[in-house]
Amino acid sequence: MSGKPLRVPAGLVSAVVALLIWQIATTWGPLAGSSVPTATSTLTELWNLLFLSETWDSIWQTIQMALYGFLIALAIGLPVGILIGLSRFAFLSTKFTFDFFKVIPPIVIIPITILVFGPTLQMGVFLVVFAIVFFLAVQTAYGVRDADPVLIETMRCYGMGRVKQVLYARLPAASPFIAIGIRISASAAMIVAVVAGLVGGAPGLGHDLLLSQVNGQNTVTFAIVLILGILGLAVSRLVVFLQRRLIFWTAS
Repeated sequence: MSGKPLRVPAGLVSAVVALLIWQIATTWGPLAGSSVPTATSTLTELWNLLFLSETWDSIWQTIQMALYGFLIALAIGLPVGILIGLSRFAFLSTKFTFDFFKVIPPIVIIPITILVFGPTLQMGVFLVVFAIVFFLAVQTAYGVRDADPVLIETMRCYGMGRVKQVLYARLPAASPFIAIGIRISASAAMIVAVVAGLVGGAPGLGHDLLLSQVNGQNTVTFAIVLILGILGLAVSRLVVFLQRRLIFWTAS
């Protein structure tokens, strides 16, 4: 009796191919002898870093900045977005202001946040909130206003109040918009948390990346980049997993 064929994940295959290309390019290819370390030396350094408590402290600090900022932005952005979406006047009057702040890169306000908070965890949290709260509010408002007007009018005819309209019509209609906003915001939160350390000096992997680059520790720099990539991938997969469980009728 023959067993089932072994299925290798496609992502694993592409990762191995990328590592092989990296190794060949830095050993015999155009990058040989350059400041770019080989794939094997980088993976070895990555393995060594995982046994250092300082590495896990930096990982946790980066996750803290991203997570706290993300949750605060959710707590502010979703209710504000719902309230704005319920009023046509509020939606039109705030659209320009929210769109304006939404496109301002968080990196440009780092000098101000350093003056206020210093290179601290709180600075990173503030940057994360600033980076995603306006996007979440606008995305939620769009979703609330996307509810079926015929359904809303029918609920009004049956005497259902504003609260029931929000719970049973507007929020279900807004859920795909909110889900997309949360998925994008989760990734953005991780990026901003790293930038807060890389540019603003906040504790975490971004600050470690800056120090290793300044000190000429190229292998450590590339190893930290791999850690950030793995961490970002894990966050993205977690958000998709939760979305498929909580909003199963729209998740893809």
